[in-house]
Amino acid sequence: MESKKYKILVVDDNTNNIEFLANLLSENGYDVDFSLNGSDALKLVEFEDFDLILLDIMMPEMDGFEVCQRIKDDPDKNEIPIIFLTAKTDIESIEKAFDLGGLDYVSKPFSTNELLARVKTHVELKEGKDKLKQVNNWLEEKVDERTAELNIANKKLLQLDSAKAQFLQIISHEIRTPLNAIIGMATLITDTGLTEESETYIELLNKSTTRLEEFSIKALDISQLNTYDKELIKPTKVSVKQIILNAIADIDAFIESKKVKILQTIDTDNEIINVDKNYFHKCIVSILHNAIKYSPNNGLVSVIVSNQDKDLIIEIRDAGVGFSNEFIINEIGPFESEDHMDKNPGLDLFLSNLIVKAHGGSIENGNNKDKGAFVRIIMPID
Repeated sequence: MESKKYKILVVDDNTNNIEFLANLLSENGYDVDFSLNGSDALKLVEFEDFDLILLDIMMPEMDGFEVCQRIKDDPDKNEIPIIFLTAKTDIESIEKAFDLGGLDYVSKPFSTNELLARVKTHVELKEGKDKLKQVNNWLEEKVDERTAELNIANKKLLQLDSAKAQFLQIISHEIRTPLNAIIGMATLITDTGLTEESETYIELLNKSTTRLEEFSIKALDISQLNTYDKELIKPTKVSVKQIILNAIADIDAFIESKKVKILQTIDTDNEIINVDKNYFHKCIVSILHNAIKYSPNNGLVSVIVSNQDKDLIIEIRDAGVGFSNEFIINEIGPFESEDHMDKNPGLDLFLSNLIVKAHGGSIENGNNKDKGAFVRIIMPID
């Protein structure tokens, strides 16, 4: 592959210097153009692309300092390296040359080896900078393209999520409408008087319809939280103690059927948190229900509220079979089964996880040292 031939502009009002530099640079493989004054030099720079400019300082009408200043003021040309050619060796002139953007200077009379070495260094540096700029531009284009693709993909995902939420809302409604009719009919049939066997069938029917109704409500909540997340959350200042009492009251019949004792410990003076009362109530009910379900009859479920740094901790403990070592609550999907969870596949704890995260909190699980398991909610205190 043929190497690039660098293009150099020589600006000097002395024709002898022009001739000497043109011959020297041409013999060493450079493409050389020249100008005898600053005005003509600026015109050449405007229409040509140069890899380097050798610029004399002392010229009539427009000196090298002014030529340099005008080139550096041009955003399209200001990266061309400039080496000043000067018979002036005073510190003031040299400092001015560098201040205006000159990268180097060569004193007259020229040292051939020194001049060629400086020219070689600066044209190669410019080539390196040009290549780096090209790479950066290419990378920026690729990043822009990829960002545009991701934005399109994200927009499609949001549209799909919205469609999914609408679909589940319709399905939930379509399920609950006939369910209400079935429940009503089962109640009427029960009131007419039944045989013992028929009563058993009606009881199974009621349990199944209740289970299906609960499933449809939870599935809709999960879909909406996955799609709209924080848009659904309407936080207000509420008492954690009151939320727990309400949750216990909500599942009082289930607690009574298991003969489970609920022990509450509020170990904090500050148990007020900023949450959506409705959703957080569902969260506590779901975790409590799960803990009670897998507690033995006449067992104990503990609800402990405490502070840790700037967080409020709500921990619900049971004396059941415990979680498997592989089970991590904040990594489960909505339809994963777990011995400690409702065999109706994991919606309770999955929904609780979504609710806690939507509030900016976190949730974790584990097994007690002696027996049973715990679910711990960590909520920031405003």
